[in-house]
Amino acid sequence: MKFIPYILLAFVLTAIGCTERIELELDDSQQRLVVQGWFTNQLKNHEVNLTLTSSYFYNQQAPKATGATVSISDDDGNVWTLDETEPGKYLTPEMAGEMGNWYTLNIEYEGEEYNATSWMRPVAPIDSMVTRVLDPLVEYGFPGDPYYSVRLWTQELPGQGDYYMWQTYVNGFGVRDTLRELTFVDDGIYDGIYIADVEIDYLEISTEANPGDTVLLEQYNIGSEAFSVFIGILNETAWNGGLFDAPPANVKTNISNGALGYWGAAGVSEYQSIILE
Repeated sequence: MKFIPYILLAFVLTAIGCTERIELELDDSQQRLVVQGWFTNQLKNHEVNLTLTSSYFYNQQAPKATGATVSISDDDGNVWTLDETEPGKYLTPEMAGEMGNWYTLNIEYEGEEYNATSWMRPVAPIDSMVTRVLDPLVEYGFPGDPYYSVRLWTQELPGQGDYYMWQTYVNGFGVRDTLRELTFVDDGIYDGIYIADVEIDYLEISTEANPGDTVLLEQYNIGSEAFSVFIGILNETAWNGGLFDAPPANVKTNISNGALGYWGAAGVSEYQSIILE
């Protein structure tokens, strides 16, 4: 039997009996720019997505911020202009950043200027990665459906201050499309050690992956700023909603001029393997 304090019980009974309509006045007049994207050492068209905030009761995708002028510059004076290939989606020319350099995102939108600066941290190479069937009952002693375990071997860089994120792709398609599904970790207890046979991600058999599929794992060194922003977002969204949670607060961002979101530079290493029978 659960013990319910008398004060809480009184509150519950009062709430049940209350039928008065409450009108909330929300100010939706001021939209803010939301920025999302990465610039890495991978040779590709790097993407920046721009959207706008919308009403709490707006049940559609966030409005796209179209017609912006977007560029990326480095500390050597080079500037690359991004093209808007579809509403709110801006792409660089095919290019690769250099680890150890600083990069700045510049945005001009409806008469306002926004920017963000980030250092592309070096990242350790992935020595090996395998995807094998794992039975939770056999491996860990508790029941569950077998799944494909994505396992990593890599040498963590010496010197604290590295923060990692991993992305998994099956046959070229990302299997994690929300922040709460991604794996994040800092190097606090892993600094300078060799990481061997550690599960980084998992794939559901048949629905997410099958024998013969190609699995690509990307390892990002995102740095402390991005890590802090992402943890802040999760604290206010996926990890929030409990009885004793703190009141909602503004989430950190590295974008200037009141914009939201995050844009950063990151060193990325990758490894690809095929799921065996």
